Amino acid sequence: MKPAFNICVGLSLLAFSACGKRITDANLKEVKPDMSTKEVESILGQPSRSQSHELPLQTQPKTLNATVYTYEQEGKTVDLFFVGDKLVSPGGVQGSFGD
Repeated sequence: MKPAFNICVGLSLLAFSACGKRITDANLKEVKPDMSTKEVESILGQPSRSQSHELPLQTQPKTLNATVYTYEQEGKTVDLFFVGDKLVSPGGVQGSFGD
């Protein structure tokens, strides 16, 4: 009986740890412009998805490599925009978890 209980507790802990960090408006406020992707991940955890693409510049005939981190939780979404591994401003964070 005891080994079965230990297995159940272990599986429960494993399932809980796979859920990742809970996103809240409070920890979104900790995310500041010029933070690196690693700094943001230390606050918010891994994004639900990440997309990289070239961002055209309006004033010059060049592009910048940009990455969008999307965090999804309970039907709500927040997007974070990075250029050169730094969160950009203004509009670096778009969305809210409304808590």
